Amino acid sequence: MLIREAYNQDIDQLVAIEELCYDQPWPREAFEEEIERDDDAGVGIVAEDEGLVVGFLTGMAVVDEFHLHNIAVHPDFRGRGIGRGLLEAAESLCNQKDFRRILLEVREDNEAARHLYLDLGFEAVGTRKDYYGPNQDAYMFIKHLGSK
Repeated sequence: MLIREAYNQDIDQLVAIEELCYDQPWPREAFEEEIERDDDAGVGIVAEDEGLVVGFLTGMAVVDEFHLHNIAVHPDFRGRGIGRGLLEAAESLCNQKDFRRILLEVREDNEAARHLYLDLGFEAVGTRKDYYGPNQDAYMFIKHLGSK
């Protein structure tokens, strides 16, 4: 498994995974905006297996924080540590850039993701009511980095 930066030519595969994983998938334009940003604020990381993108993580740097916007693993490749690898790669990148923390929201009913975040040292710090739509709340998670 190779974990690397996402490129424009990966966008079709990201959109395909997104559509498999989410009821309300991001549109192609959202991926384009995140990956093609000129200001180094956008971050895209992919997990690749034999030339096929099987997972991805996107987010945005805001001053000294990283806001994780989206993470998904192709259903056929789940349970292999790909999500963990993507999160660890993002954390490594954040440490290189001296970010103070990583922020994210996760759907209230996504137990697998919540357990992974807790296992990686994130802490639940609140909720966002109706974040994913009516009666679809999100838990907010944060991970403080380094000694800052």
